[in-house]
Amino acid sequence: MNVVISVVSHNHFAVIKRLQCLPKLAKLFTVYVIDNVAESGLNEWCDENKINYLSNKEKYGFGQNNNIVFNHYFQRDLNDDDWFLVLNPDVSIEPSVISSLINNMTKNTHCFAAINLFKDFNYINHDNSIRHYPSLFDFISSYIFGINKTIIDKNKVTEPIKVDWASGSFMMFRATLFKLLNGFDEKYFMYCEDIDICYRAYKIYGKELIYYPQYQAVHLAAHSNRKLLSKSFIWHVKSIVRFLILKNKYHH
Repeated sequence: MNVVISVVSHNHFAVIKRLQCLPKLAKLFTVYVIDNVAESGLNEWCDENKINYLSNKEKYGFGQNNNIVFNHYFQRDLNDDDWFLVLNPDVSIEPSVISSLINNMTKNTHCFAAINLFKDFNYINHDNSIRHYPSLFDFISSYIFGINKTIIDKNKVTEPIKVDWASGSFMMFRATLFKLLNGFDEKYFMYCEDIDICYRAYKIYGKELIYYPQYQAVHLAAHSNRKLLSKSFIWHVKSIVRFLILKNKYHH
């Protein structure tokens, strides 16, 4: 069994070094950091901590970066019991949590999972990382009015359940499923690629995303600029339109 962890760094060296999560993970699993901006010192730090380092000559989107990591490692043999974890650089998680999650997924024949992310190390403030599929109205309501009805209340979930989609900050795939999906859709530069891959997994292949509330980690999320007509806003709108077209395509 191979467990490969993919971490995309876009000026995240400081938080990666502060959390000291990846060196612990690298003792048990194969960890990759793909550097999107050739940040000074990151390559050497990865080398010291037995972390695989990849670097881009130009900036790529979230999905493409993770696809590069997957294809780099799994160009060799891909086995049924191999796993691929997409992990944000600002997530702190214990290796034992990942091991236990994989054991549970194997026992329950689940091939796609998310876990319970919190915004603080006291595990008090939930990260709203699991949601229902959004409609156009949901996107507008979230942006204009700050009201988002797609968020699932984690306080009400005590057992593993199927959810529509989860944030790309933590996504555990059986590697064979990630390959079947051809990874993330690289036409999303930023935003919605996590919604898209969850939607395709279920609608095309019937693979449910399972949320395991008993497994916890911390996500120090820094939310991007939501101002109208900012670069982030425009990327978001393009991604929303792309996802809604996809959703309409598979809607029966």
